[in-house]
Amino acid sequence: MTAAAVVIAGLADCATGNALWFGPMYLLIVCMPAWTLGWREAALTSAACVAVSLGANGLEAYPLGHTAIAWNIAMRILAVTIIIVLMSGTRRSYDREWHRARSDPLTGLVNEQAFYDNAGAAARHRAWGILAYVDLDGFKQINDRHGHAAGDEALQAFASGVRDLIRSSDVFARIGGDEFLLFLPVDSEAEGYRLAKTLHLQMNCMQTPFALGCSIGALVLNLSETGVDKAHIGVADRLMYEAKNEGGAIWIRTAGASEVGGWRAPGSGQGLPRQSGLSAVGPVRAVGCGPNGASGCGEWLIAAECLHLGRKPALCQPQALLLRRDELGGREGLDNPGLCLRRSA
Repeated sequence: MTAAAVVIAGLADCATGNALWFGPMYLLIVCMPAWTLGWREAALTSAACVAVSLGANGLEAYPLGHTAIAWNIAMRILAVTIIIVLMSGTRRSYDREWHRARSDPLTGLVNEQAFYDNAGAAARHRAWGILAYVDLDGFKQINDRHGHAAGDEALQAFASGVRDLIRSSDVFARIGGDEFLLFLPVDSEAEGYRLAKTLHLQMNCMQTPFALGCSIGALVLNLSETGVDKAHIGVADRLMYEAKNEGGAIWIRTAGASEVGGWRAPGSGQGLPRQSGLSAVGPVRAVGCGPNGASGCGEWLIAAECLHLGRKPALCQPQALLLRRDELGGREGLDNPGLCLRRSA
């Protein structure tokens, strides 16, 4: 586009001769790459404009002798250089402030406003998507025991760990405090449930400097019918609180489905797939039966799954680490109160 503009301006300059001055036109052409591409491209464009102008008019535009010619050309080059520096510098400042306005300075993640924009763009390429509201478990205790600097370090470690888990096409945002939003495009409703469950497990088994887990409310969206908006985030937020009440759990629902009875797997009679050694005969969730009450149950559920991955859970009670691998498999294990698991109604 810039090359075409230089050619057009040169042809017009050549056709009119010295009768018309095309200096402002050339300056406008130089400003385009200075703003969009950078100062190097703008400098090359400036050199091309000078060559085209001299080719079109020769030295007839400078009739006052060699000294005047040298002076006038030098002043024009200086003026163009100043414009290039100002335009490219302004663009860098604009980009820096634009990035600051759309990102979280602590974690480097996008903020809530940028999340809507990026999630909307990502939603155009897939049929389904997962909208997940993530709230950290144990974050307040880190602040209280180790100070806010440790809390900041924990947030940074969590954000960095999740970035390593998700794809480049996924959108991850911190919306304040210890709350995060995730949008993950998928190809089907069933894939959405599987991916949400797997991601919840991985996020709770990450190795971080402090014991830190998370509760997740996930909403599976049919992107052919709806998009990512504040109403859906409100639903995911409510699901997250249900999950948090059970302690480090995940509640998943398809957008538009009934909110009665907790979260359910998609399709009639279709349960969650076997993952991490747990046989999921039906949708499985934590219930208030562990040694530490409701919150202990969620921690036991995570601990059981993490042991099958051979990793130390970020959130677990000491008792949970005593679970044997042979206690975690089979239908009996799902109904065993000692494992703090049961099938949803």
